[in-house]
Amino acid sequence: MMNKLILTSRGLTTGIGRDLIGAEIRKFDLSGRRIFVFHEPNIFTEPTIRDACISMGFEECNIIFSSKYNNVENIANCDFYYVGEGNSYEILSLMRERNVDKAILSGFADGNKVYIGSSGGAAISGSSIEEMMDFDTNFVGMKDFKALGLYDGLIIPHYNRHELKNYIKNSPGIEDKYKNIVNVSNDGILVVEV
Repeated sequence: MMNKLILTSRGLTTGIGRDLIGAEIRKFDLSGRRIFVFHEPNIFTEPTIRDACISMGFEECNIIFSSKYNNVENIANCDFYYVGEGNSYEILSLMRERNVDKAILSGFADGNKVYIGSSGGAAISGSSIEEMMDFDTNFVGMKDFKALGLYDGLIIPHYNRHELKNYIKNSPGIEDKYKNIVNVSNDGILVVEV
């Protein structure tokens, strides 16, 4: 059973993100399916994300926000995981503090799960966020840059193909460091089965 990654630079708090993600999510039968939403520390956006999830077809009772819920086993049993925009280092640090990273990895080990990552949430789904220092400030003092590893490679949000090509050209050795290096443009989506 395959897992799927749906990666964007714009999340459910934007019209572009809602359209891109919604088009992919509506391909699934969402009856009784649960989505875990991690959008911290920006919890003030929860009403917008809740409304977006409902408009895609999730029942409100099946939308679980991390700010209100932290049962690791039940998080692992969700069918969908949404990790929103923000500073890659802060997001991953908060996830680690609350064992949300372990819950998502446990869920993915069972198969047939969908991870939706937007901007920082997309970046942390790759192998490492060490290169995110070129884009985000590591104000949390993270020293272990190992990311979720749902995708075997580096994911760079907000870059188009031309910008990615220039980034690789100006980053000697980066192609030796990562099996894959992909971009997610501001108006695009990357869907990968893993």
